[in-house]
Amino acid sequence: MQNDKAIVENKDVCDKIFNYVDKPDNFHMCKAMNVYDDRYRVNIYVKEDVSDITGHKLYINSSYFCKYNGTDLTIVS
Repeated sequence: MQNDKAIVENKDVCDKIFNYVDKPDNFHMCKAMNVYDDRYRVNIYVKEDVSDITGHKLYINSSYFCKYNGTDLTIVS
């Protein structure tokens, strides 16, 4: 059975993750997606300038699996 339910992002989790890890110098954005219950996949994206036609590349610099109960964030892995 396929699950077509949209994954909801949570800005609060992104705000709290930087209390535990350093924000990269070339930080572009953070995405915290609810995977199930109170568990989130948090991806930290960075932007790097390159000398091709696009001028830059975006990629995931770090990724964390976290538990967030609405107030406290715990990095599981």
